[in-house]
Amino acid sequence: MKTILVPTDLSPMTTYALDVAVGLARTHQAEIVLLHTVLYQLVAQPAGDYTPEFSAIMAENYEMAYQQAQQDLQALASNPRYAGVVIKTKLGSNLDGLIRCINEQPADLIVLASQGASGLMEWLEGSNAERIVRHAHCPVLVVKGPIEHFQPKNIVCGIDLDEKLKERHMYPFQLTDQGLQQFVYVLTPHDVHEPEGIRQWMDELALAKGIAHYQLSIWRAPAVAEGILDFADQQQADLIVLYTHGRTGLSHWIQGSVAEDVLNHAKVPVLVMRA
Repeated sequence: MKTILVPTDLSPMTTYALDVAVGLARTHQAEIVLLHTVLYQLVAQPAGDYTPEFSAIMAENYEMAYQQAQQDLQALASNPRYAGVVIKTKLGSNLDGLIRCINEQPADLIVLASQGASGLMEWLEGSNAERIVRHAHCPVLVVKGPIEHFQPKNIVCGIDLDEKLKERHMYPFQLTDQGLQQFVYVLTPHDVHEPEGIRQWMDELALAKGIAHYQLSIWRAPAVAEGILDFADQQQADLIVLYTHGRTGLSHWIQGSVAEDVLNHAKVPVLVMRA
């Protein structure tokens, strides 16, 4: 891992993600890029009101906001507790689009901060959060709150039966000394798969990935997101790992509200990998 991208709205929550990113950067000798998109205010006006003077005022306001954001980003990057880690800053415009700004920045990992059940931070609410996870070009780590030392040891990985999961994946950081060992498949009332078939598929996945020892739990729940969250709580997990399946959408078991529910309601960080 060489580069960690931390998108920020410059709210106090930014430090949750940045603290984790700095810890990972120190371990992997990586650099961090702080990304902020500056809001360009588009004001609805009658066509005749768009005078050169009005346009000049809008441009001046944007320039002031841009300069302030530069100062705020630099102040954040210069925090003494981040000493020894290379933290670069990058500014974009909301006119460029958040997803485009993120995907134009080469990175091995994206770290985001989330408030949890009450919703993601203001600029990352609702569908924006899901879009970033779905369309990001690299793994995304969603941090739920302040973490003194991010060193997950009790990791739960949610699986479906997609064959792409059998491919070997490069994780952005080490997932314990033994790697992933605890897997959960959520069996909902409408799921027609038999437990024995699920276990056989998991055996094939373990063989394909070179996993010598693992534990598979088949967890019955009314909905997949609810099952993942309940199982993670029962196991006292300190990290949940999920998978996406390309730019066209998330896997069938983590579509729509499922992804949003897991990301918003999990009490622990969530790492979303691209399958």
